Amino acid sequence: MNLYQKPQFNRFTLVLLRTLLVMGGGFSLFLAFACLWAGDVYDYQDTVARGNLPQVDGIVCLAGGRGRIGLAGDIWLQYQEMSQVKKSKTVPVLYLAGMGPQVHWLQVIKQFKPQVQKVIGPENVFIENESSNTVANAVWLAEFARKKNWHQILLLTSSYHMKRAQLIFEKVLKTRGNSVQLDTLSVYQDPFSRAHWRYDTNGMRVTLFEYVKSLYYRFVWRGE
Repeated sequence: MNLYQKPQFNRFTLVLLRTLLVMGGGFSLFLAFACLWAGDVYDYQDTVARGNLPQVDGIVCLAGGRGRIGLAGDIWLQYQEMSQVKKSKTVPVLYLAGMGPQVHWLQVIKQFKPQVQKVIGPENVFIENESSNTVANAVWLAEFARKKNWHQILLLTSSYHMKRAQLIFEKVLKTRGNSVQLDTLSVYQDPFSRAHWRYDTNGMRVTLFEYVKSLYYRFVWRGE
């Protein structure tokens, strides 16, 4: 007596199984390709260095990443100290993009170092709390820069995010006829660098996800 019977699949089940196998193979192939090329998100060069900051109208910090606001405060303080040396009253506005609707000044100031907290005030900072992604960050900034007649900004975000952010901001500003010059300064933290992202679980997750998004914005997105 044969206790085992070969399972019988109907035509729909067979087609579904084959489709899943093909999709699984395709996903595995894409994942392997992404692991090889995802480091492309770090393939850029910041336009400025902390020791040679250009005169700008605003420091635009994209909130949402660890260490960004703290570094933005440090950069603002550097500009403030430069203005004292040069006896100039011109200090850039610290523009914090995508902070969320519930964020207020007392929450923001806690993220600055004590030496920054001593000299910075709410009149030095603009908290933009309407946008929730990089495209919206750029759209709101473009409108704010137009109203304030800004000519040059310093964009600050994480190293894994900068290449895509720069692409989006430049395209949004261009499509809106805004001639603001865009300089960049990245927040560098382990493991988010071309040399180290593959050796950390979080580094792989963030970098691969960013790479997939960068492909969309590079080849599909039109900047509308």
